[in-house]
Amino acid sequence: MSPSISVGGRVPYVARFTRLHFRLWGPYGITAYPTGFHDWPEHLSAPVWMPEARIITGAGAVKVPLGDCATLDDAIAACWSHFASLH
Repeated sequence: MSPSISVGGRVPYVARFTRLHFRLWGPYGITAYPTGFHDWPEHLSAPVWMPEARIITGAGAVKVPLGDCATLDDAIAACWSHFASLH
């Protein structure tokens, strides 16, 4: 399964160019805004990486945001931290 990331339409970006482990591809996704959010003033357009976990609960499938991160490494670390907290 491919990682869930949008960087200029290149879905495999995280898997190909980072150390995102294959065990994180399915249950985790990272949405990337490497040049900031659209239409934000230039002084506010810092990179934003938004990791999320996809989990199954008694009520069904849910997406759990893991917080906004300033770097891709921080976003990957957030995924690993969440994964470690499940064991």
